[in-house]
Amino acid sequence: MPRSSILAKSFSGPTPYVQLGPLTKGLLSGATWLGVDGFPAHQIWADDVEVVLAFLDSQRRLPAFFSMIKKARTAQHRDSLLAEARATFLLAKNGFIILGWEPPGAGAKKGEVLVSLDGSQEIFVEVKQPAWQGEFLPLRNADKLRLHPLEVQRRLYRMRQTKFIPGVVEGGAVGPHHVAMSVVRRNALRKLTDKCPNLAIVVDDCMVSPVGFPCLAEYVTEEFLHPWHDPLDPFDRGTYERLGGVLFLRPEAEESRMIEYKVDFVENPGVLAACALPLAVRSLFARLRDETDQREEDRYAGVPKFVDRLRDQWAADNRDQVS
Repeated sequence: MPRSSILAKSFSGPTPYVQLGPLTKGLLSGATWLGVDGFPAHQIWADDVEVVLAFLDSQRRLPAFFSMIKKARTAQHRDSLLAEARATFLLAKNGFIILGWEPPGAGAKKGEVLVSLDGSQEIFVEVKQPAWQGEFLPLRNADKLRLHPLEVQRRLYRMRQTKFIPGVVEGGAVGPHHVAMSVVRRNALRKLTDKCPNLAIVVDDCMVSPVGFPCLAEYVTEEFLHPWHDPLDPFDRGTYERLGGVLFLRPEAEESRMIEYKVDFVENPGVLAACALPLAVRSLFARLRDETDQREEDRYAGVPKFVDRLRDQWAADNRDQVS
């Protein structure tokens, strides 16, 4: 397919073979973004959207959600609002009680939701969705300035295309943990107070998810203790002492049968006592993380892991050089 057709391709909404539920039909009706893509493009995702909307309806949150999401100007903004809804849905599915929506945070800022688990303290939750487009530009201003103008234009052009291009295999460095934590540091920390436990949830749409990424816990822990600030960005000065931890979520279609919410969790060892997540919450997230890891091990039993293949290749290359 020519690159120009990928960029210029138009949509009229979901394809005819995708059956929409009544709430999803209501979501699409009058939405400003209708037609910018094929959302929801597959039946399994249409079913998942209907389930999430039904959850919001049960919480009497659907009218407010429709008011926000129908006015979203881009598909990316629409997806970020859906990510917030999915994160809250998963919390409720695992026993959290929704105490309030858009709770006040620091200054005039608001979070996504206020929750409690098993009678715990109120927990302030902020949800972020780092998107794949952010992976095509350097995170630090100095690195952006070093790019040739033609390279900048090439990357911006790619960001306007679809996430995956048919017939095109793209390579390059992979660092979804950097992208995810940059979004948390720049956009979530400023909302947190020191009055209650705080949780950040990352529902990513990266090319490669941070969920299950090798050494994720080590990297995020290092970021908690020594934030990777951009020295050329005066607004990138946040620190993590008010953040209890980060819950990483990745909704994925498994074998075209169901949407599985894959989970990873990293607790902040340097959090203030007043902002630490309750033990029951930390234990629950650790269990969900371990269950995700076990499902992945069972699914790929007998298949060499990517990092193992890299290590074996590195060892083979070294043997060749020695010989």
